[in-house]
Amino acid sequence: MKMTLFSLSICAAFFLAGCDDKPANSLVGSWKSDKSKTLASMHSIKDIPDETKAYLEKNFFGRLTITYTENTYSAVLDGEEDVRPDSYPYRIVEETDDYYIVENELLGTKFNKKLFKDRACYYELTSEWNFREYFCRVND
Repeated sequence: MKMTLFSLSICAAFFLAGCDDKPANSLVGSWKSDKSKTLASMHSIKDIPDETKAYLEKNFFGRLTITYTENTYSAVLDGEEDVRPDSYPYRIVEETDDYYIVENELLGTKFNKKLFKDRACYYELTSEWNFREYFCRVND
C-alpha cells in the first residue's frame, strides 16, 4: 500500500511538472529591436563603409517590435502603434538550444530564416556584412 501511494505520488509529480502556462512555441510574445547590441555587433565588422554605418546609427535600429503568436507574426515601428499591423504566417521548422529555423511567408513567397538564441534575446545575421541584429523579449 505504501509503495503504491509512493508510485502514484511520483507519477503525479511527473505529470504536473509537464503542466505550465508557457506556450509550446517559445517565440510567442513580443520582441523589440535592441539598438545598442545591434550597433555593437555592426561596429565589430571592419569593412562596413563609414557612410553606411552613419546611416544605420542614426535612427534605424531599436524601433521595431515583432510580435509572434503560435502561427503568425506582425511588426510595428515606434510611433506607429496606432496602426493595426498586418499579420503574416510562419512556422518553426527546427528548434535547438541554440537557434530556430523559421519558415516565413511574405507576398506569397516562402523563405527560411535562422534566429540565434542569446539569453532573453535572439539575433539574425543581417545585411551583406552579416552583423547581428538583436531582438530582446518585451515583458508583456
